[in-house]
Amino acid sequence: MYPGDPETFRLDDLNQITERAEQTQRRLTSAASEIQGINGVGESADGRIQARTDANGRLIEVTLDPRAMKMSSQDLGEEITLAVRRAWDDGEARREQLMRDAVGELPPTPDEAIERFDEILHSFNRAMNERDDRIDQIIRDIDQR
Repeated sequence: MYPGDPETFRLDDLNQITERAEQTQRRLTSAASEIQGINGVGESADGRIQARTDANGRLIEVTLDPRAMKMSSQDLGEEITLAVRRAWDDGEARREQLMRDAVGELPPTPDEAIERFDEILHSFNRAMNERDDRIDQIIRDIDQR
């Protein structure tokens, strides 16, 4: 496959790149649909409190075991907060795993993702410009005959 060297770029490489991009797009579309159904689930340290978040990380449900009502208000607040944080973390982990499954390993930061994309785009554009220059030269050579 095309490693980024314009000298080794072939039309078949472009077809493979296009096919892979289409496959990735289909996986991303599917993942986006699945992400909408993700719920994060978390519970307090003692399991008396459960929380559930939606796909956007919003809290949608908190369930308290009747025994939780015997806790002090401060302890109850801390345990609810813990359950909600764990639910959010769980939802986030599920979203990330779904995206990893769809596109492979994710870059650590959005800036790195943009940088990688720019590098690929630059390399592709350079290769295409060199191909265009070669085609133009071939046409000029043909016209001169």
